[in-house]
Amino acid sequence: MRHCLCRDLTKMILGKLEGWSLGKHGVITEEGKRGTKSVGPNMTSCHPSYGRKDLLVDCCPPGFQSPLPFVDFQFPDPQSPLRIRRPAHAVDVDYIAKYDKALSIMKSLPHHDPRSFSRQANLHCLFCTGAYDQQNSNAPLSIHRTWLFFPWHRMMIYFHERILGSLIGDETFALPYWAWDIPQGMVIPDMYTNNSSSFYHTMRDVSHLPPQTADLNYVSDTNLSPEDQIDINLAFMYNQMVSGARKTELFMGCTYKAGKEGYCNGPGTIELAPHNALHTWIGSSLNPGREDMGKFYSAAKDPIFYAHHANIDRLWEVWREAHKQQLDIKDPDWLDSFFYFYDENLRLVRVKVGDVVDTIKLGYSYEQVHRPWLNMRPKPSYPPKLARQMLKTKEKNKLEMLSRTHVSSSELDTHGRALDASLTVKVRNHWRKKEKEEEKVIVVHGIEVKGDAYVKFDVYVNLIDQFKISPKFREFAGTFAHIPGGGAGKKKIDLKLGVSELLEDLEADQDDSIWVTLLPTTPSCSNVTVGGVRMEYIK
Repeated sequence: MRHCLCRDLTKMILGKLEGWSLGKHGVITEEGKRGTKSVGPNMTSCHPSYGRKDLLVDCCPPGFQSPLPFVDFQFPDPQSPLRIRRPAHAVDVDYIAKYDKALSIMKSLPHHDPRSFSRQANLHCLFCTGAYDQQNSNAPLSIHRTWLFFPWHRMMIYFHERILGSLIGDETFALPYWAWDIPQGMVIPDMYTNNSSSFYHTMRDVSHLPPQTADLNYVSDTNLSPEDQIDINLAFMYNQMVSGARKTELFMGCTYKAGKEGYCNGPGTIELAPHNALHTWIGSSLNPGREDMGKFYSAAKDPIFYAHHANIDRLWEVWREAHKQQLDIKDPDWLDSFFYFYDENLRLVRVKVGDVVDTIKLGYSYEQVHRPWLNMRPKPSYPPKLARQMLKTKEKNKLEMLSRTHVSSSELDTHGRALDASLTVKVRNHWRKKEKEEEKVIVVHGIEVKGDAYVKFDVYVNLIDQFKISPKFREFAGTFAHIPGGGAGKKKIDLKLGVSELLEDLEADQDDSIWVTLLPTTPSCSNVTVGGVRMEYIK
């Protein structure tokens, strides 16, 4: 009995130590002593988590209770061939056969093998539903809606790709990317619809299979022609990648530090949509959470997940290159945040965010494609001068403009305002001479989502006609597309939308105030409250 108690105590202590920064031999490093606010998982803290609010799932790996030996990440040999990721719609039959073979082998591996497809899929469940606590803390670890979104997913598909290549003895093997941001790639690639291949998956919305054009800002099915949907998609991409993403936080997500006090809940443009929107668009409408792709716990069970996230990863590179790496995060707490993955040699590897910033050092790159969305800067739905006159006329009509759906204060009800109908808020513009490189940002703060359904509302500035609502019009400022869950705790969400270019195009950049309209697009918005709307500057 005494030996058992000692053994249990030893396990508990080791488990806590695992939550600190450990060296290769379990020795606390200087990094652990200096008390950084970098984020990392306590791997012995795994526990069941909620895949949906009504569904408890257990994705914990076998034997997680005991600390495991690990190695620190090393870059691949720079003399090795560079892996080139190509658009999925353009790969040839030889590549498809090779990938199909690798994935078939991966799916045949037993669950106790961390290289198996089931264990690979469970990684997303583990890290994206709050199944792990943070190192040296009982605060849950969260990936989504923070600045860890891009680097964590890069790590996941990096190791996944190398495992696939090793299973067929091909060190040049690279994952394809689903290029849904260009017209040629805006349908599910054919390779994922062949029901005799390992890419096929039954848990998809059959109405969205080819030739249906993907909706990057998905709410519900429409009757748009492919040409109209493509035009809207391209305009939407311009907003999410260019005009709305001119500052680091707007694109990458909020600053997330260790501990409960360091948690934030503020997603970047691409994570909101097309990322969340397409996860929902692909998932089956027959399942309560549009599983598999529609929920974090199940998304990686669908092979298209990896092509979807390869494109997300590619867009991170496109954004970095567009800004000449000047907007890269320099914060050591981001660079030193770390996670664990098994590599192709069955070694548990500790990899830091700072290790995965440079894809060339990681041994892969992307085949370039034309990006027509770069030239899709939208125009106002009404001439700006006419629009401003109409707004002033409406503002004089107190009965219309100061109703429940039109409020004159940027701060709403004490407990928030339910978004059960469109809401237009007059927001002070705080006009002043901008400092160099400053960005005006609309902040919809204190967003609280109840229920478990996909939630989406769009944001417009100085909207005149609610029949002219589309990302094709300059009044469109951005979207809030939300997949509930993610182990994020109960902190309310802040939506930040960069609008400097938008206000200039609407000739409203020097106005004392603007009208911001929150337009609910899903019935689930009746379960949403917002705390207020304000204008900020980001340097």
